Amino acid sequence: MDISVQTGGIVSRWGPRDGCRLIREAGFDGIDWGIDEAWDRSQVQKGNLGHCVFQDSLEEIQAYYREELAEIRKNGLKIFQAHAPFPPYVKGFPKVNSYAIEIYKQCIRFCDSLAIDRLVIHGISLAFDDKTQTKQSVEEMNRHLYESLIPVLRESNVTVCMENLFTRCKRQTVEGACADPHEACAFIDEMNEKAGKECFGICVDTGHLNVLGKNQRDYLCTMGTRVKAVHLHDNWGDDDSHLAPYTGNIVWDHVLEGLKVIGYRGNLNFETHQQVAAGHMAPETAAIWLHTICRIGEVFAEKLEKNQ
Repeated sequence: MDISVQTGGIVSRWGPRDGCRLIREAGFDGIDWGIDEAWDRSQVQKGNLGHCVFQDSLEEIQAYYREELAEIRKNGLKIFQAHAPFPPYVKGFPKVNSYAIEIYKQCIRFCDSLAIDRLVIHGISLAFDDKTQTKQSVEEMNRHLYESLIPVLRESNVTVCMENLFTRCKRQTVEGACADPHEACAFIDEMNEKAGKECFGICVDTGHLNVLGKNQRDYLCTMGTRVKAVHLHDNWGDDDSHLAPYTGNIVWDHVLEGLKVIGYRGNLNFETHQQVAAGHMAPETAAIWLHTICRIGEVFAEKLEKNQ
């Protein structure tokens, strides 16, 4: 079983050369490629839709990522999945949705051109401070979002992975898209039926489950074979801290039990960027954390592979 880590935070902090080197030297087999940094999220959240490289031609996108891709390959890292930009909806700025959809189509084409067969695309969550939306209207927005991608997905070998989310406003935290596993299963099955093939699955985020107080094992077992990727990281239930396992209060045996029950054979991806790429972190210290996280991943893999 392969062990991977996200590039987000690491490559943006230390650049493609040193970032990829740190990941390789820690022992990781590959990465979750953070192409979500292709747009300025803080500006998109304000409705400022500037230029994004995924508005360009496929050739121009490939040229933009040439240096980073060369470093990934030079270090022998596999790209197990990529993470698309987000959010696909911003209250008060309806143009964000159509802007995001067109960018996601190019993200799919780009991933397919590089044989990256998993792409994480966040859904739209109902924010309880948004009086313009209801649960039903948000469901329809998500239906429109993912249905819009089906024609491109049919022509590719890419599976779009939704992600279980939470939303927060004024110190209150509520369930976001795919937080309810039964609703998520029904929606994924509906989208795959409309696509006529398996174009959709889920990336299960352990940190998001913990913030919502969800039972990790039960969630994973309900999602079953729809689980195509994972984001493994820890927190204390009060914030999405992206910590290394065992530095928060997640019961990791429950996560492993769930993964084992569903027969998960994908890579074990660690989304621990806020710990290994904190503003005060020196690369020498980050290397220690990355090495430790990778060793934890190897222990997880050994437990999952035992008696299978």
